[in-house]
Amino acid sequence: MPKRPPSTSSRRASARSEFDREARAYDKAAPATMPRYNELHRMLVWGVPHLRTRPLSILELGVGTGNLTGLLAETFPHAKIAGVDISPAMIAICRKKTARWGGRIRLTVAELDEWPWEETFDVIVSCLAVHHLSDERKAALFRRVHGSLSPGGYFGDGDDHLPEDSRFDERFSALAGALVTAHATRGIPGGLQKVWHDHEAFDRPVTVSSELTWLREAGFVHLDTPWRFFNQAVIWAYR
Repeated sequence: MPKRPPSTSSRRASARSEFDREARAYDKAAPATMPRYNELHRMLVWGVPHLRTRPLSILELGVGTGNLTGLLAETFPHAKIAGVDISPAMIAICRKKTARWGGRIRLTVAELDEWPWEETFDVIVSCLAVHHLSDERKAALFRRVHGSLSPGGYFGDGDDHLPEDSRFDERFSALAGALVTAHATRGIPGGLQKVWHDHEAFDRPVTVSSELTWLREAGFVHLDTPWRFFNQAVIWAYR
């Protein structure tokens, strides 16, 4: 008999286990394997259309170990930030890393498209997370994001994407990989190739044009891609 495809619950459990396993080494592995990792984060923050002196509410989808969370809290000292992540181990590191901001930050373990709060937010951001969702869940996520933003609100997504022409996929990967030095990946279990291989089971990237189409269908009318580095891109969407 042919094998049944894994159930949704088993796939999510596998993803959670993998991200829990990676949590401790993530802050070394991520910038080592992604040459413009910090630049991608800064570009997401630059898209926020609010003065740093004003209060605002932020929702982060897929906080990981808290690198973007901390940058947002530091850049906008009057902001309150809510965040979710599927990995309890990642959340634990994020809590420790952002403890100095105290009650301004609330975190919970949840799928990035299943956040428990029903209020509206001024800003919703996601970094290197949406590509883990199926296409159907991506489109549904963007609809919920649009409905959860206040008028004039901002959604920023920095993520892995496919090239518009598949012929460029191997070339882009080779060029980006050539920028990763052996020194940078020293001490990462299994090295660069294992990091990339382990993620293939959970990665479902799409082209930037596909994501922009879904965002327009969700109701966003002001869209642009202000930053791109081979297969990574940052999208700004304003309600």
